[in-house]
Amino acid sequence: MEFTKNMVIEELTNRGYIVSEQTCIKNGIEKNGITIKKSAEDRIAPTLYLDEITQDAYERDMSLEELVDRIESLVGRKFDFDIDKFFSADYIAEHIRIGVQKEGTEELVKRATEFEGIEEYLYIADSNNGESFSVKLKPQMLEQAGLTEEYLFEVAERHNHEEFTAQPLMNIIAQMMGTDSFGSDETAPMFVLSNKSNIKGASAMLDKKGIGELAERIGVHEFVLLPSSIHECILVPKTDEVDMEVFENMVKEVNATTVDPLDRLVDRAYLLTA
Repeated sequence: MEFTKNMVIEELTNRGYIVSEQTCIKNGIEKNGITIKKSAEDRIAPTLYLDEITQDAYERDMSLEELVDRIESLVGRKFDFDIDKFFSADYIAEHIRIGVQKEGTEELVKRATEFEGIEEYLYIADSNNGESFSVKLKPQMLEQAGLTEEYLFEVAERHNHEEFTAQPLMNIIAQMMGTDSFGSDETAPMFVLSNKSNIKGASAMLDKKGIGELAERIGVHEFVLLPSSIHECILVPKTDEVDMEVFENMVKEVNATTVDPLDRLVDRAYLLTA
């Protein structure tokens, strides 16, 4: 059977949960979800986006009760993190990182980049009970911690550089295929820039020091930057015959056919000098 949001909310409410509708902006895309609390005193409440969950339940021919059982298992996972840390200056400074996304209206600690259509923002990256999580930094968190935007961007830039990675594209393809037949030649023409976790790593495009070190190593200082997703980008050494339209069409095609809309950056390619 097909499920509506109201059906799910009613069943959760009947089971004693406090449910409210929530609209969030993720990478420039408006998402409608529900926030679920076990009690009014809960300070942490998960927000679930039902479209994917209900579609999967429909395809599996699940009942409403089975669907809500599944949601209960998701919201029932223990998260004993002390959320007061999110307002601690020391904690924020230790865990602050920079991410990139499409320019949008989301209220964050953010600023424009040199890449038209892309903005950079601050987020906290940490783990709890062995699971990684991230929280985008809101202006009120910054204010309550008594920190300045300039200071935190400077600290985050250092953290991002420590986690900067640049791997030849062919090496990554070889790893995916479970072979080393492509070798480890660092003069490979295309490099994938990211971070050590490969999560929100496209901000490596902003790391002038990291890209400069790569440029010195391979003896190339002009590149074409392809924003693959919010998690990584591709750096291609520029040649005299470079055709930006070809590269932009390539990005458009990959975005349209391969990249999740929530992970897309822009249908653009950029020239970059290191």
